[in-house]
Amino acid sequence: MSAAPAERWTTVRRVFDAAVELPREQRDEFLAEAGLDADTRDEVRMLLDASDSAMDLPADRAPTPASTVPERMPEVLGYRLVRRLAHGGSSRVFEAESLENGRTVAVKVINSCASSSGLHRFRQECRVLSRLKHPGIVQLFETGHTPDGHVYLAMEFVRGRCIDAWASAEPATIAQRTYAMIEVLAALAHAHAAGVVHRDIKPHNILVEDSGRVRLVDFGVARLHRDDGQRTGFHTETGNLVGTFAYMSPEQADGKSGRIGPATDVYQCAVVLYELLTGRLPYEIEDRGAMALLKAILFDRRVPACEANPLLDERLAAVIDRALARDPAERPQSATLFADQLSAAVS
Repeated sequence: MSAAPAERWTTVRRVFDAAVELPREQRDEFLAEAGLDADTRDEVRMLLDASDSAMDLPADRAPTPASTVPERMPEVLGYRLVRRLAHGGSSRVFEAESLENGRTVAVKVINSCASSSGLHRFRQECRVLSRLKHPGIVQLFETGHTPDGHVYLAMEFVRGRCIDAWASAEPATIAQRTYAMIEVLAALAHAHAAGVVHRDIKPHNILVEDSGRVRLVDFGVARLHRDDGQRTGFHTETGNLVGTFAYMSPEQADGKSGRIGPATDVYQCAVVLYELLTGRLPYEIEDRGAMALLKAILFDRRVPACEANPLLDERLAAVIDRALARDPAERPQSATLFADQLSAAVS
């Protein structure tokens, strides 16, 4: 993507911005009539798929009341579904009660209309969570199939707020916000040791419980970088793009899957922390449209953290700025190292 001429970038952005506003069932026809070459058409499709893949539950959105949940809820043997918490293109998440022990759990069910890549991501999430046992990572209880054949996973139900909502509501100090991200990095260090790269670190995937414990959730696009070497996400001849645009690393934005590793999660943690401490992203952009963000991530200057918030300690700002380097080799090479640098800067 970084080698594409300016004219092609403009075309991709123009077509994407138009297609993303259309219902999904109309997009193929629109792309077929757009007069694009095959590579450009595939690149737009890749961006559309990536844009649809994330399933967010905004912190300020009230849980769906039980009375407004669609009448036909899936049947999951052994559980009573209480209400829908979130939904996306490939799956839905419900609050549920275990009929065996009364425990409240979160049940994630794959949609019948999910694509093969969506099903693959869902199964990968089950595999990933089965490897991870850490107090900072949501726990997987079981996986199975509904009576009508849909895959589901039952996992720990986390009562908490997204980290950006928590930071605003407290209001949390600079040190408290930094230490919260250090907890995220501890969870990631465990995941990395198990061969797992999260690849979608963002505020909506970091929950802070009322007790103050920080939890990392949603491993739907995680990559296993050891053993079987499997990867999830979208693969086309023009690249491999997964994650959420605003928090994506340069190697993700450029489709360079071979460079994705622990330093990718370090970069995304740095973006989240930067936003928590400054109230903005580290790029000068006119809007948060997908194409504008990708261009900024790939090419544009990062605004130094001290410039965005003059109240930040220079040592802390310098640590964050280094973790935002375009080249993964120039960032802290492990979650533990980044956490240690942050801790030293705020101690």
